[in-house]
Amino acid sequence: MHIHIHPYAVFSIFSAFICLIASLVAWRRSAPGSLMLSLLLFSMAVWSGFYSTRWMEISPGVKVFCLSIMFIGAAALPTLFLLFVLTFAHGDTWLTRRNLLLLSIYPVASILFQWTNNYHHLLYLSLKMVPASDFTAMEFVRGPLYFVNVIYSYAIIGIALFILSQMALRSGPLYQNQYRLILAGSILPWATSVYSENYFDALHGLDLAPLTFGISGIIFAFAVLRTRFMDLIPIARGHLIEHMGDGILVLDAQNRIVDINPALENFIEGNVSSYLGKNAFEVFHSWMEKTDLLLDGMETRTELKVPKDPSRYLDLRVTPLYDQNQLLNGRLMVFHDITERKQVEKRLRYVNDRLQTQLIEIGFLQSKLREQAIRDPLTNLFNRRYLEETLERELARAAREDYSVCIIMIDLDHFKRINDTYGHEAGDEVLKALATTLSDQCRRGDFACRYGGEEFVVVMPNINVETAYERAANIRLSLNSLYVPYRNYKLAITISMGIACYPINGETREAILRAADRAMYGAKEAGRDHILSFDELQVLQDVLED
Repeated sequence: MHIHIHPYAVFSIFSAFICLIASLVAWRRSAPGSLMLSLLLFSMAVWSGFYSTRWMEISPGVKVFCLSIMFIGAAALPTLFLLFVLTFAHGDTWLTRRNLLLLSIYPVASILFQWTNNYHHLLYLSLKMVPASDFTAMEFVRGPLYFVNVIYSYAIIGIALFILSQMALRSGPLYQNQYRLILAGSILPWATSVYSENYFDALHGLDLAPLTFGISGIIFAFAVLRTRFMDLIPIARGHLIEHMGDGILVLDAQNRIVDINPALENFIEGNVSSYLGKNAFEVFHSWMEKTDLLLDGMETRTELKVPKDPSRYLDLRVTPLYDQNQLLNGRLMVFHDITERKQVEKRLRYVNDRLQTQLIEIGFLQSKLREQAIRDPLTNLFNRRYLEETLERELARAAREDYSVCIIMIDLDHFKRINDTYGHEAGDEVLKALATTLSDQCRRGDFACRYGGEEFVVVMPNINVETAYERAANIRLSLNSLYVPYRNYKLAITISMGIACYPINGETREAILRAADRAMYGAKEAGRDHILSFDELQVLQDVLED
């Protein structure tokens, strides 16, 4: 199933990912408030992650289900934020069962109201899907319980912010920056949420808060765990870099290698630690021929071929790293192994080339079979099947465009005598000679067919009887001067021809062929080597009857 993703969804997913990573990092720490921070960050990840589905082209049922899951994170977040602040300020002694039970009543009740909204419509008066530019958006009308939930959430968050601000005012210089960071990280999503609610209609229901959770998550983790920040880095690095399948190089501003992960051992020779401090483009010069493109200060992506046996293909992404003054600090290089993909592409190209060749061969064979189906194998003229199909279409076209179609029915004179005297091979040579003459005499648009045995038909669209008679006379003249060589003999050919024209001699295929056949037998009865039109045959019959 194809899922279209709006940029809002990308930002929301990114925020969820950051919050989830920060939650995992906080979970492993033992600093005050780290447990509640982990749960807070996880609720932010749930809210932001499932909020992204609102901006995806997925089924309405999935959207509604994801909204219900998202609401769990949204409902739990204010309470978890207050618990985090209280824990951070007063320690875990505040987390009594009674206090937790009291603070969990409203979030649990609001979640139940949300999951049963279809029965009372107190939270959302209506939920509907409306078409947007590239996807189906979900719009809702806020109900009374929605505003109660907003007021309650803002009140809880306001209490937590008040506690934080008081602690920041009373704390010494050592902790003031820490509290300020927590305040900054807390106010950012709260302010964007207030803005989103005040301009709900103008923003078409867009909630900006989930898009900023990633920034808040980073700020929270840094502020609370800054006293053990140097211990946090190896953990994050161990999980996100050491165990990554992609090779990673970190360069300084002079392109010297300052960090390298074990995954790069799959592509280089020797121990990775031996490369530290060396210039990356000198070490990997055989890989990176276009170093200028990688050093232009912009994020760059290219493909490399590693000169190993067997060869490996890598996708390289180079990201410049800047400090707060926008000065280049170094570069992050990520090497992703795409050898398997390249091999698959190569196999696909090979298979595609074979398929193309086979398609051409199949097309040729189909064309040959079509020709064989409509051609007489001896004379290579069209056969009777082709004549019947094509003549039907030609007569229909002649009826639409109002023109005549003339037919010459041809029969070889004394053909049986040739077969009996000289053999069937001689008869075949005579038939082929006649077919060649007919093909030579046909103009563009005409077609000659072997009707059966020694009978042939020439179809001539858009000519009258007189012209057809002249064409028949030319054919007879050509054959009269032709002698077919066979062994030591030169065989003479004479033919009898009957002419019929549509529509004067018949308006259907059967009628016009029958008229031409009768005229041809009339020519035979007149002494052979004759040409007789159907009109002339009728005149002769009328004379004989008189």
